[in-house]
Amino acid sequence: MITHKQLLLAAGLLLAPGFASAQYLAMNTGAAQKNELLIQKNNGLIVKSANGKTAVAFFNALLNARDVAFLKTIVSPDVAFRNSLGVTVNGIEGLTAMMGKLDNTFAGFRIEVTEVVAEGDVVFLKGNFSGTHSSAFLAPVATNKPFTVPGFARFTVRDGKVTEGFSVVDFNQITKQIQ
Repeated sequence: MITHKQLLLAAGLLLAPGFASAQYLAMNTGAAQKNELLIQKNNGLIVKSANGKTAVAFFNALLNARDVAFLKTIVSPDVAFRNSLGVTVNGIEGLTAMMGKLDNTFAGFRIEVTEVVAEGDVVFLKGNFSGTHSSAFLAPVATNKPFTVPGFARFTVRDGKVTEGFSVVDFNQITKQIQ
């Protein structure tokens, strides 16, 4: 059951600038509630192109809300996404599997989008990726230390759907911050 607070927040987000602002609260995902202010901040960026707004919505759905149902509405069925480790995943199943691996490695992994540049079908996002080191990846044991590192992503968006993308984060900085 949706609480009065959630209903007011969803209504406020619907009226706020941004693309698909309230879907995460409507889905009532735990990640969306935890990252509510970050999602609002990302959606509040001045982004003039529909493709740029779709790219922001992609990261909000994937990383900040873990909203697979909404993600399915903004990615093509054969979407290809390459991560910083050089691994390319395909389709919604590949995206959700990648997110599960990130969650196991970096608890609370999320992105604060700081800049969006769009030209036609191509969108570049700059942002700060953050989380908590929660596995032995990059270190002998989980350190449970938080990190925030810069990164960027490039997307191709056609007909309102993300068809391909890749992201790069600074793993060297993660390693320094988690020690």
